[in-house]
Amino acid sequence: MRSTKDFLIYFRNAMSFVFAWLVICSVILNIALGSKSISIAFLIKLFVLCLWGVITFGICFLTKKMQKRGFIFSLTLFYVLFIPVEVLMFYLMGMFSTKGNIIVWSIFGAIVVLTYIICLVIEFFVLKKREAVYTEKVLEFKAKSAE
Repeated sequence: MRSTKDFLIYFRNAMSFVFAWLVICSVILNIALGSKSISIAFLIKLFVLCLWGVITFGICFLTKKMQKRGFIFSLTLFYVLFIPVEVLMFYLMGMFSTKGNIIVWSIFGAIVVLTYIICLVIEFFVLKKREAVYTEKVLEFKAKSAE
C-alpha cells in the first residue's frame, strides 16, 4: 500500500464486499435449511471473521514488505494467520458442531489444501512462464531504447 489512506479505502471496500457476500450466502443457506432467522450473535461472529480475513489479506498481500517476499510466502503466511481463526469462528458459529464432525472437518480440510495446491500450481506453471516472457520483453525494449 502506498499510504494509510489507500489501506483504509481497501479495508472499507473489502469489508463491504466480503460481509455482504457472506450474509447473502448465510440467508440463502438458512432458507434452504428451513430456518426463518439469523441471530445477531451469528452476524457478529461473521463480522469478526470477515474483519480478520480482510486485515490478514491486506497485510499479507498488499504491503510492500510482503510483496518483496513473493506470492508463495504471502499465501502461506495468510493461510497460517487466517485458517486457525476461521476454524475457531466456524466452531463458535456452530457450523461444524453436528454429528458428522469428522466428515465435515475432513471436507473443510480438503478444500483448504486443494485451494493451496491450486495456487501453487498457478504460481509455478502459469505465472513463472509469464514472468519469463515479461522479463524478455522488457530486456528487448531496453535494448531497442539504448540504440
